[in-house]
Amino acid sequence: MKFHRLLFLCPLLLLGCAAEDHQDLRQWMREETKGMRGKVSPLPEIAAFPVVAYETEGLTPPFAPGKIVTLEAVADKSTPDRTRPQQPLEIFPIEDLKVVGIIMAGTVPYALIQTPPPNKPKHVRVGEYMGRSFGKITAITREGITVLETVKDANGAWVEQEKVLMVPREGGR
Repeated sequence: MKFHRLLFLCPLLLLGCAAEDHQDLRQWMREETKGMRGKVSPLPEIAAFPVVAYETEGLTPPFAPGKIVTLEAVADKSTPDRTRPQQPLEIFPIEDLKVVGIIMAGTVPYALIQTPPPNKPKHVRVGEYMGRSFGKITAITREGITVLETVKDANGAWVEQEKVLMVPREGGR
């Protein structure tokens, strides 16, 4: 019962506080705002830009995806020979070819290359090509073969990159 009385008296007390005028605060605000007036400086004058004609004939569209052709790419001498006949292992990506063994025929090394099924393994020697990136076999050792691929870089120039395909060790490593 006492709790209900307290709940009833609290809002009455708060109402009494709100009724106070705060005249001193209102008087101070009036005095402070007497000399205040908004002052906005004028906007700066906008200078007109010169009109430039965009003539589209013979120009690359501004948002067309295009390659930057450098002088090195134009004068590139390392372009692969496309006139030579394609060899059997050039139809496969180099990632799909695996070296399964090395065979020595006298002093001439041969590598046994496994192609994707259902094809049979193929033997290759130094100077032959394999892979789709004009990969030329440059070395055959007991550990594997070295292939020199010729690919285009981002600027369109032909660059050579070397890949080594290792013979798997016992246990599949």
